[in-house]
Amino acid sequence: MMNWQKLLSPERLGTRHSSVGAFGRSDFHKDYDRIIFSSAFRRLQRKTQVHPLPENDNVHTRLTHSLEVSCVARSMGLMVGHQLAEKGHLPDGIEPDHMAAIVQAAALAHDIGNPPFGHAGEYAVRQWFLDADPKYLAPLSEAERADLTTFEGNAQGFRLLTHKRSGLYDGGMRLTYATLASFVKYPWSAIGSPYPEKMKFGAFQREMDLLTEVADATGLIRTGAQSFCRHPLVYLVEAADDVCYALIDIEDGVELELVDFSVFENLLLPCIPGDIPAEYHRETNIRRKMTFLRGKIITGLLDALTDAFVLREEQLLNGAVDGDLLSCADGPFNEMIATAKQFSEKQIILNRRKVQIEVGAFACLETLLDTFCKTALEIHQAKDDAELSYRTGRVRELIGNDSMPVGAPLYNLYLTILDYISGMTDDFAARLARDIGGGQH
Repeated sequence: MMNWQKLLSPERLGTRHSSVGAFGRSDFHKDYDRIIFSSAFRRLQRKTQVHPLPENDNVHTRLTHSLEVSCVARSMGLMVGHQLAEKGHLPDGIEPDHMAAIVQAAALAHDIGNPPFGHAGEYAVRQWFLDADPKYLAPLSEAERADLTTFEGNAQGFRLLTHKRSGLYDGGMRLTYATLASFVKYPWSAIGSPYPEKMKFGAFQREMDLLTEVADATGLIRTGAQSFCRHPLVYLVEAADDVCYALIDIEDGVELELVDFSVFENLLLPCIPGDIPAEYHRETNIRRKMTFLRGKIITGLLDALTDAFVLREEQLLNGAVDGDLLSCADGPFNEMIATAKQFSEKQIILNRRKVQIEVGAFACLETLLDTFCKTALEIHQAKDDAELSYRTGRVRELIGNDSMPVGAPLYNLYLTILDYISGMTDDFAARLARDIGGGQH
């Protein structure tokens, strides 16, 4: 059984220093600051959430989505923290506000590893490696090949947060073990996944030692050779994400006039307890009405999700909760969120303009991967710099000579390339592919 003392560890990856008892600003609060001030987080402002490169500035990007998820997560973390404190279950020195800060930081970073063009970018990377000439994967182990052919933004995010390239020292951003464990939605490798059909995993082979270190430091239960049970706070981060994107997808659809406001209204109104104020019915501004409905629903959801978490505390500590927290929540919310997701998938995500742009995203990333992976193969096979072609040398300079040493393992070179591509904004990726491809995209 897991325990809160270890689960809420304030020690940092890469250093044993911690200051959880410091006045005002604990290490958990510093985690949030380190993430929000990072260049990787800033780049989310030009990355797709659902609708690629929108002209309407009211539509969400990855950055605004991440900020909203972190707010919802913080509220749930604080509410859960207070209830656990009332039961005497929080360790000495840990306050409800600390739990809120952990969940808020983990939620803020939850999309930080996503490549450009949203989930289409993930699919494009996977497909390139699946379709690649066998010579590109031949030197790799089965586990390394699985990392690439089932490429996952979550694993890329864990790499970004923990990799030395994110900072001067080992440990990357040097976040606390508690925040990192709460961030890892899928605490297993691609080949260690208990759900291989879902192609979801939280760490590449290169970072499995770091994931194991985080799991051991927080006391996560081992479930396989390369898998652990989830940290209980992952359920709060996941629920906050589900709530935001299910509601916000439809709200963005209304903004873009892909969906009639009545769809949003009919979905949410039945879930709001009590009478709807007369002001709502007199209001003619659709944005104001959406703001009112969203606020009411999120308030109800926070209460239901918090209660579900605390009620299942023992199951969570035993790693025995199946599914997500929403499915455990009382009231009409689970069905409402499920309906919202289904509607988004059928009516919004498959919108013709969005599909056209995603097809372009595939072409864009294929151009980049064709060029970069060919370069990686040549660098891997070369004995010294003199053997590199002029073109390879120039591409290597673009990515960074120091990070692509001659003769390096091919798997390591691919991960460096994916670091570079995943860090791109939608705009930059499209522009670079156009330049590389001679203006054909």
